[in-house]
Amino acid sequence: MVKKIKDFCTVKTGYSFRGQPVTDKNGHFYLLQAKDINSFGEIDYHQCIKISTDNIKHISPLSQGEIVLTARGSFKAALFESDEPFVTSNAVFILDADSRVCSNSYLAVWLNSPSCKKQLEKVALLSATTPTLPRNALDELEVYLPERKVQEEIAAAYKLNNKELKIQQEIYNLRKIQLEKLMNGALI
Repeated sequence: MVKKIKDFCTVKTGYSFRGQPVTDKNGHFYLLQAKDINSFGEIDYHQCIKISTDNIKHISPLSQGEIVLTARGSFKAALFESDEPFVTSNAVFILDADSRVCSNSYLAVWLNSPSCKKQLEKVALLSATTPTLPRNALDELEVYLPERKVQEEIAAAYKLNNKELKIQQEIYNLRKIQLEKLMNGALI
């Protein structure tokens, strides 16, 4: 079955800060920005800054299990999985699927898929060479939705595949270090 995102998903945008957000170590929230989401669909929570929201009237923290999708540049999606209080900038969309139709873990994987990227290339606007995803275009994206069980299997396989890739990268890096030491006579 194929459905448009607007038919089974709520979509919000992050907070529109006036100027650059200022780091405040005593702040109440961490700020999740587009740069904190990598191409593997993971969030680097450790590089997120803490901010003060004292001057902000209405700000809603992210909920665990919501999907964050970058709205500019190379579009990347991730499942938010932190217990800490986080907010996002307006360069990030926040999606939450109706669980009876689609799991958020599957939707996050699908948003990073080549078939989604093809759709995004067609609807993204170019503003000064940086692609931007308009909200109405996001609503119209068509998502292939297999049965829930298959969605969960795909999401689990994707997660394992990313884990395998990271392990392979670590092995490569360790072998490279070993070879460099060998070339420098450090190993006997």
